[in-house]
Amino acid sequence: MRPKRLTKNLAAALASAVLFTGTGITVLGAFPQKIEAAAAKPTPAFSLFEQRLQKPSSLGLAQATLVNRISQMTQTEANLAVLHLENALKAYLPTATKRLSAPVVQLNIKNIYTPGMPMALARSKVRQAEVRIVLQDLEGMGYKLALDDEFVPAIPYKSFKVFKPYVSKDLQVYIDLMAVESEQPTVAGGRLQVDWYQVLERAVQVESFVQTYKTSNRAAAMTEALERAKRIVFNGTPKTPLFDKKTQIMLEKAAIAYENSLSEAGPEQIEGSRLLTQLDDFLLLVEQNGDKRTQAVTDYLEAL
Repeated sequence: MRPKRLTKNLAAALASAVLFTGTGITVLGAFPQKIEAAAAKPTPAFSLFEQRLQKPSSLGLAQATLVNRISQMTQTEANLAVLHLENALKAYLPTATKRLSAPVVQLNIKNIYTPGMPMALARSKVRQAEVRIVLQDLEGMGYKLALDDEFVPAIPYKSFKVFKPYVSKDLQVYIDLMAVESEQPTVAGGRLQVDWYQVLERAVQVESFVQTYKTSNRAAAMTEALERAKRIVFNGTPKTPLFDKKTQIMLEKAAIAYENSLSEAGPEQIEGSRLLTQLDDFLLLVEQNGDKRTQAVTDYLEAL
């Protein structure tokens, strides 16, 4: 039976104009202007930052330069600088991951690791010099230590919050969303790390970004993020599936969370969200099929 809709105070991500993040409220504003090229004559602060961004070994120095001198840049330059910093960190991430995935590095970290351990603390505790060098390098570049199936480097978007007063509204919201995911990933090791309320809340937040900031430099990236988030909402993950693998019955916790979320959102907000509209139709279909993933339910999911 479809669970009775209950009222629960959810994050206002289910509202049309406000996002709740881990650190507060961000009110969505007007569409941002497209990021333009830096001025013909860049400020000294921007030029110095760009110079230091050219080599992976000076990524950390570039980030420190941005922290200390972003107030000396124009907003266009600040936007570009933050985007370029993220791009550089992403570009080196595969190499950083390869370095950290070496068996000797993984074993040394495993022997001393506690949840949430900073890279600097891990570096101070490992025994082998070659492992300390790897951790020191990655820490210096600005990465943090994270645990997925193995220990991996990650971009600490929380540190980007210092840039928010200087960048456009879309990037402010983008930083908030990325920081929440960075601090507590939705999925790790194929398992959900948050409850079903947060699964839906985060997906709605991303959808709201995509709908509101259509001209943002990060619109395409967030559109891809929305597709990933939707897959989790409607399917779960390999190790936390939405439907029980043996009985094919939808998880009760997920059903209750989704029903409560839709009840909190209300008809007007559901109609304004493609994701919530699809979820409402999906829950009705699941109810009509005995709360099980039948062929009809599978067909609906494949058509999303």
